[in-house]
Amino acid sequence: MFSKNVEYSGAPQLSSWRKIAIGTWKSCGDPSAYGTLEVDATALLEKIKREKEAGNKVTPTVAIAKAIALSIREYPILNTVLRWGKLYQRKSVDVFLQVSETESRKDDLSGVLVRDCDQKSLTEIAKEIRESAGLVKKGDDVQYKKMKSIINLLPGFLVRPLLNLMAFLMYDLNLWSPLFNSPRDSFGSVMVTSVGMMGIDNGFAPLVPYSRCPALVAVGEIKQRPVVIDNQITIRPMLTLGITLDHRQVDGKGASYMLKAFRKFIENPQ
Repeated sequence: MFSKNVEYSGAPQLSSWRKIAIGTWKSCGDPSAYGTLEVDATALLEKIKREKEAGNKVTPTVAIAKAIALSIREYPILNTVLRWGKLYQRKSVDVFLQVSETESRKDDLSGVLVRDCDQKSLTEIAKEIRESAGLVKKGDDVQYKKMKSIINLLPGFLVRPLLNLMAFLMYDLNLWSPLFNSPRDSFGSVMVTSVGMMGIDNGFAPLVPYSRCPALVAVGEIKQRPVVIDNQITIRPMLTLGITLDHRQVDGKGASYMLKAFRKFIENPQ
C-alpha cells in the first residue's frame, strides 16, 4: 500500500556547523525584519589605499566592522540583550565576523569576535581579525574548537536542546563558566558575514536565536554601478548591505538612525 515518497542515496556526514544550523532554526515564524542599504564606497576605498600605503593591512571588511560598531554606538538600543521580557544594555560594542574554515572543510564556519570594536583603530582591528582568522583556517580554532568537538559527537536530535540550554544559562540566567567550553558572550553585539567574498552582490542572513544578537549584517560585493550625482550619471564603486534585525528590539525608524550613521562613517571615513 505504501512506497517511498523520496528516493535517498544515503545520509552525508555533516560538519559541526551544518549540525548547528539544523539545530538552530525550527521554523520561519520569527520576528526578523529586513532591509538593504547601498553606499558609495569611493571614500572608503581611498581610505584603505592610504592605509596600505602607510604599511597598514586594512581590508573593506575591517572598515565595515568599525563602521558598524560606531553606528551601533550611535543607536545603543541595538546594543542590548533581551531577557525575561526586558532589554539589558551591554557595556561594550563587540562585533562577531564569520570566517570560513580550511579548504578541506568548505561547509564549516567559525568566527572572530572583536571586542570593543568601536574603541579600536582600523590597524588594531585588522591585526586581530588577521591573527584569529589565521588560526581558524589552520584548524586551530581555540575559542570554539572544544564546543564544536562536542557538537560533532552529538546525535543531531540533541543539538537543538544543547544550544537552547546554553543560551538559557548564558543569557537568561547570565551565567558563564569555563566548563561551557565557549567564550564569554561568544557572539557580541552584532554579527557580520561577507557574501561578497562568494561573488554575491547582496543578500540576507538569518538571525541566530541562541546568539541573542539583534542584528546581522550581510556585506555584499563592492561593484562599479551607474549612479546619479548632481543630475549626472556617473560610475561609482557601490557597496550593498543586507540588514536583518530583531523587530522586538528595534523597528524601522530606529534602524534608519543606525543606517544613516553607517552611511556617514563609510562615506566620510576620516
